[in-house]
Amino acid sequence: MVPFPSSNESSNHPKLPKAKGSKRALLVEGGGMKGAFSGGVLYAWNRFLRPNYFDLVVGVSSGACAAAYYVSMPKEEPVKSEKALAVWYRDLSGSKLISFFHPFQGKTLLNQEYLIDFIFRKKVRLESETLDRKNVPHFAIAVSNLHTHSIEYIKATSSNIFDLLKAATSLPIATRGKHWLNGKLYSDAAILNPLPIQDIIEAGYKEIVVIMNSPIRHISGPLTRFTSLLAFPKHRAIRRLMRKLHHFHFNSARELAVKPPRGVKIITVAPDAPLPVKLTTTIRTKLYKTVLLGAKKGEEAMLKILKRKPKKQK
Repeated sequence: MVPFPSSNESSNHPKLPKAKGSKRALLVEGGGMKGAFSGGVLYAWNRFLRPNYFDLVVGVSSGACAAAYYVSMPKEEPVKSEKALAVWYRDLSGSKLISFFHPFQGKTLLNQEYLIDFIFRKKVRLESETLDRKNVPHFAIAVSNLHTHSIEYIKATSSNIFDLLKAATSLPIATRGKHWLNGKLYSDAAILNPLPIQDIIEAGYKEIVVIMNSPIRHISGPLTRFTSLLAFPKHRAIRRLMRKLHHFHFNSARELAVKPPRGVKIITVAPDAPLPVKLTTTIRTKLYKTVLLGAKKGEEAMLKILKRKPKKQK
């Protein structure tokens, strides 16, 4: 296996907490609208596999959105979890979230204000106060620091969660690609490391569940110069790192998930084939199929994680 470049070289930047207790962690991958698959998986877990099973939950990009609803429901919440699931195929379908006409209306292609300020704050309210309770795991959202060109893992709290989600979902090209938080500019963590399994292992976690939004054997090629230029026209260093690190971490993390180091158990929850949706798909029927696939895979994974046998069909 090729050695991993470090995601975060400076000790002055927020890192993952060192593993304690059961040393269990959950990592939720992003991928724009492919996050609907993660939403389905976590919906299936609301009843029997609650967030406090894990000591640490890490969300990347749109995976942070799915994880935020999951972590904020520490007990079984059938009505709330149904509403959170429906966000993916009901509230994010059509042209309200993503539209090529948005730039002509003074908005970004992906309307973060609609996603975070309307959906998460109001319509299907994320109960942010729950994040400060003792019975929820440490919930870290991964973001890229545009000043230090490194990944940071910032603990989500009731006071920062909405700005943190805006930073995590600041997809280059689709949005402005950056968001201010505590006096610093942040972007989507996936531009540098879309699947930071190695960082979680280095923090000492021994049982890691990874929700992936593409088949585990999927291989990603390097980003093109044109794509990186569109993403960050004024940030040469970030463009270079995107082309170097994005596909490397994507592919190496999947190799690591298949062959984890001795003493580390990695359980992957991933679709068997490419999902019906892509990064910017907003067709309701395709999103609905995707959440159903996620829910099915979530149920299968839950039995494996909790070592329960499925009930016999009558």
